[in-house]
Amino acid sequence: MTRVAILGATGYTALELIRILLDHPHADVTTLTSRQEGSPHIHSVHPSLYGRLDVKCEDLPPSAVAERADVVFGCLPHGASMAAVPELLERGCKVVDLSADYRLNDPDVYAEWYGLTHTDPERTKHSIYGLPELFAEKIRGASFIANPGCYTSTSILALAPLLVNGLAEPTGIIIDAKSGVSGAGRS
Repeated sequence: MTRVAILGATGYTALELIRILLDHPHADVTTLTSRQEGSPHIHSVHPSLYGRLDVKCEDLPPSAVAERADVVFGCLPHGASMAAVPELLERGCKVVDLSADYRLNDPDVYAEWYGLTHTDPERTKHSIYGLPELFAEKIRGASFIANPGCYTSTSILALAPLLVNGLAEPTGIIIDAKSGVSGAGRS
């Protein structure tokens, strides 16, 4: 079994990830992190998990997470993942980051869009963009995956066939996208 940790386990994204992992035949969710006081059981935060997963959410440093996991999913807010990812990778964990911290390989573009200075800019050049429909081979052997967001996934998947086959020009494309309340996260 592959030992799995989830950073930021109390959010909506983590809830869906946990549901998927609980049905995966080779995944064992061993560690959940959260900054909530009192180390709540995950089912007290997400009642739908009652009876399915008996793990407490803990406020742990990356070193402790790395001791308990082979693969770590980061479900942290933008800006928080870059504080944990370097140590997790250095300690041999495979990492899938669901924040925007490693999606853009230009730290200036990241700063422009997220209003934050990237503290780990060199590693942004080495993450694999986790869109399996286009990058399955690279993802298969990767130790560090930057999971794309919902807007970029829908936009890229809709446009890629048109652009690859010369049926659309890459300039002047406008995408008008909307998100539901859960897209804002949970705090």
